[in-house]
Amino acid sequence: MIRFEYPLFLWLLLLTPLWVAGLLWALARRRRAASKFVSEKLLAQVAYSMSEARLRLKMIVWVAAWTLLILGAAGPQVGTKLEEVKREGIDVVLAIDVSSSMMCEDLSPSRLENAKHEMQKFVGGLKGDRVGMVAFAGTAIVQCPLTSDYGAAKLLIRILQPDLVPEQGTALADAIEAARTSFNNPDVKSRVLVIITDGEDHEEAAVEAAAKAAQDGVRIYTIGMGTPQGAPIPLKDKRGADAGFKRDKAGAIIVTRLNDLLLQRIADAGNGKYLRGTQSGQELDAIWNDISTMEKKEFGKKQFTSFENRFQYLVLPALLLLLLEFFISERKGGLRVAVWRARLKSFRPLMRKAA
Repeated sequence: MIRFEYPLFLWLLLLTPLWVAGLLWALARRRRAASKFVSEKLLAQVAYSMSEARLRLKMIVWVAAWTLLILGAAGPQVGTKLEEVKREGIDVVLAIDVSSSMMCEDLSPSRLENAKHEMQKFVGGLKGDRVGMVAFAGTAIVQCPLTSDYGAAKLLIRILQPDLVPEQGTALADAIEAARTSFNNPDVKSRVLVIITDGEDHEEAAVEAAAKAAQDGVRIYTIGMGTPQGAPIPLKDKRGADAGFKRDKAGAIIVTRLNDLLLQRIADAGNGKYLRGTQSGQELDAIWNDISTMEKKEFGKKQFTSFENRFQYLVLPALLLLLLEFFISERKGGLRVAVWRARLKSFRPLMRKAA
């Protein structure tokens, strides 16, 4: 396993394209300046000793050295000792509604963005627990299987968008069933499903699915995103600009409202609680406080516990490349040392006369 002790240095690699563009611009500017005095054919005769190929080689060597130095400064480390680390935790699946109604802005900046912020905060507070994620709209998909890799879970939360599930709708029953099958360790007795949605599902199947999951030991919490007064569903064009609101077949603007009653019934069937989402985003914290007393399962996980620095394997080649770049001459006929040798020879007659 390879990791970087100072990963912030890696951002300096973004400067590499700028350096390359600057060097190419300087080379082109030099060529244009010379062409103002002599023609291109005559320039090749006058400046026959100059080599653009060598200039490009110097640039490639310099950029390679720069890249290696940045990677070395970031402190690459290699894992050398693998141990089994014991952790205690529970299994939590977050089921997030990504239907178009979640783009309503009665919760700023939108229902979905508000929910994503809460989920990021919730995952960031986990210690030893496994977390999974189900995304649903007209159907449900397992976006992230149960894992203790919180970094990967946060990344998958960030990319949640309404087009992730092409079929529109709010299939709560499908989401509950997908989450129920995600609990893949029969030894874990504490299983929690958190459903984050506006609840615009008018089917009784969701309550039945919640009761079935509860029989398997899954406790279900629901968080309602939105307001009972509702809000129109905003539309965006291909460039992301506002394009009005979603309308029905008659041309009237569709207003989507929070379904408190359904979400309360699902939570009751799942032996959990229903909480209405707010701008402060404390609902998942309240759920965590409620489930923190549940029985925890001990997990064993192999991970590296000892790392050794390997920056020298990058810095030393970088220094050698910089040394090589110094000796590469811009003129034809060899390295820069040969140019200096020729110049010294030209000075020898003068030195003899002076003596």
